[in-house]
Amino acid sequence: MRIAAMWEPPPPRPPVRQMLAEFRAHRRNYGIAIAGVLIMTVSSISLPLVVAMMIDRGVAGHSTGWVLVSLALGGVFVIGQIIGSWIEYHWMGKFAERYLFDLRGSLMDHLYSLDIDYFTHEPAGRLVARLTADVENLQQFVQIGLSMVVRSGALLLFSSVVMFVRSWQLGLAAFAVMPVLIGISLWYRPRAYSVQLDIRESTSNMLAHVNESIVGMRVVQAFTIESDLHQTFRDVSGETYTAKIRSGRFAAMYYGTIEFAHPLALAAVIGAGGWLVNDNAVTVGTVVAFTIFLTRLFEPIQQFTELNSMLQSAGASFARVFEFKARVPMLVDHEGAVDFVEADGEVRIEDVSFRYSEDAPCVIPELDLVIPAGQRVAIVGGSGAGKSTLAKLIVRFYDPTAGRVVVDDQDIRFVTASSLRRRVVLVPQEGFLFDGTVADNIAISLEGATRAQVDAACEQLGFAQQLEAIPEGLDAIVSNRGLTLSSGQRQLVALARAFIADPRVIVLDEATSNLDPATELLVEDAMVHLLENRTAIVIAHRINTAMRADRVLVMEDGRIIEDGAPTELEARKGAFARWLAATRLATVFLETV
Repeated sequence: MRIAAMWEPPPPRPPVRQMLAEFRAHRRNYGIAIAGVLIMTVSSISLPLVVAMMIDRGVAGHSTGWVLVSLALGGVFVIGQIIGSWIEYHWMGKFAERYLFDLRGSLMDHLYSLDIDYFTHEPAGRLVARLTADVENLQQFVQIGLSMVVRSGALLLFSSVVMFVRSWQLGLAAFAVMPVLIGISLWYRPRAYSVQLDIRESTSNMLAHVNESIVGMRVVQAFTIESDLHQTFRDVSGETYTAKIRSGRFAAMYYGTIEFAHPLALAAVIGAGGWLVNDNAVTVGTVVAFTIFLTRLFEPIQQFTELNSMLQSAGASFARVFEFKARVPMLVDHEGAVDFVEADGEVRIEDVSFRYSEDAPCVIPELDLVIPAGQRVAIVGGSGAGKSTLAKLIVRFYDPTAGRVVVDDQDIRFVTASSLRRRVVLVPQEGFLFDGTVADNIAISLEGATRAQVDAACEQLGFAQQLEAIPEGLDAIVSNRGLTLSSGQRQLVALARAFIADPRVIVLDEATSNLDPATELLVEDAMVHLLENRTAIVIAHRINTAMRADRVLVMEDGRIIEDGAPTELEARKGAFARWLAATRLATVFLETV
């Protein structure tokens, strides 16, 4: 058994220009940081030249003046390194934190814009990994890696130029190992990217497994499948372990080659330097300077070895983040969409057909329906009849494939989804609560709602005493999706949340299907107050809900096969009567089990 995300092909590496475009809005902070890097680099490159001058003119020339000048210049360049380093770290830190702050915000904005269907199919653990682990991985790169890239590149470039200008013979000796370094880098880069992508994907799968195990812990313990899931977790985490072992093996070969090249290049410079000094082609100071330059030269190369892994890991995270940001929502506001204007609450379904994708079967074929303002409609039918799909079309979680949904004489495709859902409210079957107080969870549906409005909503719905009976009452802290409350208490909160929003149209996935009889009566009484003087579309699972409705729609295969008052339909002995009989039989069976 395996509870984890399905395998998906890895996202392509994002182009460098796309990655750099992400930083454009923060170029001022980044530009100042780069200036600090350049100050520090120039100062660092100048110090070996000062050492050469001191040896050749001060020590070898027995000149105290040149020694003092060299010491003064050395002090200036050391101060330059300190100042440049401070500018770099200060402004690079500001750049990194601001960029990551904006990135997290844009990712969450994009997450909120995605359609319900995406969250149905995408495991929560994978989303959490992209919004946390991948962003944290980018944080390390942006805060440290970018500075290393610029600093190492500048050191490598400036050191190379100065070395060849000072002595092309010693420059060639120092760079004799470069073909080996280039070769190992070309070998390492694609392998490092591939293995880092594997690490990120396997980590996402591991988080998905952990998330599902936690959410389903009651099922895990009820069926004593802990050992099975533990083995599954070992399998999933083993993928991460294997990927990291591969990463270490590649890195060891790469880093080992780099470490071997440094002393080899140093030996070449010292050997060639001794020969050239003997021929009076270069001075002793120049040879000493070259040994320092060689350290400066290999410092960025060694940093690149450390940076390469970081770059490949960041590239994998960038690829996953960009893939997520590139996902286009199925439902978007049309250009020129206007805010929904509330009126009486009439709902019309005009020649609507719907399928979830182009190659998917038609779920609702050519449906026509008019629900007058203020009418309470119950929708019944078997599983897969199209009840929930119809409800989602009315609140515009989906747009119809053909036809249109009209609320208060407005085609809802051409109004903003946010303004529509504030006035056409869906109350799901399971009341979901966010971390916070009970009162906060009620007030969340109305911006600026006061505690007095929350209290009034509970009083008008008739269950203020039941919520106050919770320890600490409406000020009780709930967490973990509200599991600290009973299902009935969560549903009461959900009804109060809908009531305080004061919509004209309510779409209700029946709130009493999972409750005990006493709580069911309380919730049903609250629903009477909630639905009063409002247009209500209720997906009914209980007989009482259907019989209290003004009108019942019986759905089958996406079509309405019966439509009328509940007592009239029962008398017809048709589909609704059969549904009543089957529901009564199921209720009696459950009560006797």
